Amino acid sequence: MKNRLVPFILLLCIMFASSGIAAAQATPGLLLPIGAGYTDTYSAMGKYAVDNARGDVVHILLLATPYSTNSDHISEGERTQNLKDAEERRIQTEGACQRNIPEGSTLTCKVELLPIFTQEDAKDPANLAYFTDDVSMIFILGGDQETGIGAIIHTPVEDRINELHEMGTIIAGTSAGAAMQSKVMIADLSNGFGVDDGLFAGAVEIWNSEDKRGFSFAIQNAVVDQHFFQRARIGRLLNVIAQPDIPNVGVGVDAYTGVVSNNEILSDVFGLYAVAIFDAETYHAADGVKYVTIDPDRTPIMSFRNIVYHLLAPGDVTYDLNTRTSSLANPAPTLERSFDSLTLPAGAGPLILSGDLIDNLEDSAVLNEFKAIAGENIFIIATGYPSGRSAETAIKKYTEALGMDVQSVFVEDQPIEIPEGTSGVLVIGKDQSKVKPEALAALKDFWLAGNPVMADNAAMPIFGAFYAPHEPTPDDAEREELATQKSFWQGRTKIAEGLGWLNITLEPQIIADKRFGRLTSLAYNHPELLAFGINKDTAILFNAEGAKTIGDNGIFVFDFRKATLQLGTNEGFTVANAMLDVFVPGDLIQPELADVNARFDPAPTPVLPTQAPTTTATVAATQIPPATETAIPTAAAVEPAPVATSGPPLWTILIVVLMAVAFFVFSRKKEN
Repeated sequence: MKNRLVPFILLLCIMFASSGIAAAQATPGLLLPIGAGYTDTYSAMGKYAVDNARGDVVHILLLATPYSTNSDHISEGERTQNLKDAEERRIQTEGACQRNIPEGSTLTCKVELLPIFTQEDAKDPANLAYFTDDVSMIFILGGDQETGIGAIIHTPVEDRINELHEMGTIIAGTSAGAAMQSKVMIADLSNGFGVDDGLFAGAVEIWNSEDKRGFSFAIQNAVVDQHFFQRARIGRLLNVIAQPDIPNVGVGVDAYTGVVSNNEILSDVFGLYAVAIFDAETYHAADGVKYVTIDPDRTPIMSFRNIVYHLLAPGDVTYDLNTRTSSLANPAPTLERSFDSLTLPAGAGPLILSGDLIDNLEDSAVLNEFKAIAGENIFIIATGYPSGRSAETAIKKYTEALGMDVQSVFVEDQPIEIPEGTSGVLVIGKDQSKVKPEALAALKDFWLAGNPVMADNAAMPIFGAFYAPHEPTPDDAEREELATQKSFWQGRTKIAEGLGWLNITLEPQIIADKRFGRLTSLAYNHPELLAFGINKDTAILFNAEGAKTIGDNGIFVFDFRKATLQLGTNEGFTVANAMLDVFVPGDLIQPELADVNARFDPAPTPVLPTQAPTTTATVAATQIPPATETAIPTAAAVEPAPVATSGPPLWTILIVVLMAVAFFVFSRKKEN
């Protein structure tokens, strides 16, 4: 009997060992979130699919559930149209696959469009037949991420996608398909909120429950947003990563751009533009967020300090979401900064720099502040307008809002002369490319004599050390792309010397006109200077007491002074460990110590809308005793986390047990 058991024991060991090897070799597939678009990212996506071929066929499935208007039911007409529209993408994907097959290879491409648009479709056993073990990639099209995941969540299709991903299938997705690739998913802006309102509490609908989420296997340590700089979604992403029980890191993938996530390590940006990373965890920015009420009719606005900001362009730089470190450099354990450049010269008058008031001049908090300090003899200077008539129209609007008689002038190239008895000067502008700073040179003596000056919109940035002399962002799609996204390429933003009243750089209408590329270009090319992005209806008041935010929204302060900078292969900006602060009305603009060991008592998230929010005081950080400090790992020491492996699956164990029983019974029969 003992001799008969030897072969069985050997068989048992071999089965367990082989199943253990299979488990160890099973590596989850890559994730490829793409910010939006198709053409500019097809080539790289096709290459990843070909490289992941399972046999002689590159098998790609297209999932178009984000096309649906309802995840439970759609009309036959909509279904037909969805299939027709998605078929075009199927043909394009197949072409990208074929172009990536090496010359002389026997590989062929098989791209199938899944007829899955609703929960009923995802529960249909016939549709599971598409999900064979040889699937190289599942590509999720753009549309609405709510219906995209809603149509398959808790269905056999979702379960099968989970299985295939664990077996190595790549999951790629564009736009909505990218949003679905973080487990905590941004669904949309909440009703009643626009892109300008992203910093206000309650502005974003977040899916973060078992029934409302992205893929369960998706990125765990960050929240993904798409169309990022193209649609100026920085406010809404910062809003999300400040919430409790949500990863405090955000990844914004721009349109026509993708990135590879392999075991939570971001690398190999492909396509045209950039991927932004906002880390509100390392220096505990999310824990220290303040909720400030500036209007009883609006929800509180969020005020941040010490967000770590990174940019990835195509190239060899990686970012590890597990350790929150860039391969370029690690964040310092502590970082102490000063904003001395915001101090006015001795004897200078108050200075207000605003981001654009023209559409909301009636009862403007910023204009009222200027009126209170400027006296009764205000002189308006209009500059950067396409014509005298355009300037006169704007002057009239400001004059009516001030409610007083004013003197005014439209300035092109001629130097200004300030009338006798002027008590305050308001400079307004429309187009930075048409502003002539030298024409305003005489204004500096007036200001240094203690008199107040205010500059709005296009007139505002020229008071810094450098500015971007560009027109407003055009409506034309091609020119808009140049202004909003190609401005993240070195040399695409013109930079000129300003009047230098303050040793900083500035950009107005930062969200409304999508100008983060211009501001980043200023910061990258002059990293020694703080760069200020000022929202509409918002301003900075500089006076003898310091700098203060006033108005109705927030301002963004980018600090590249300690950042590590590099250009990508597309000449795009790559940045590691820059700093971002968000100041809101009532905030003094001054830095706080950034410390990886800081501790905060987080402000309670406002309960909306039944509970009236109140202003939350600044939360002071206290330091953890040195004995409990933990060091940030160096870039060289950062290793990818090992892929989790498991023991033999349950079915293997059951088979082994049954074989053992059968073997034992057979042996006993032979003995008898």
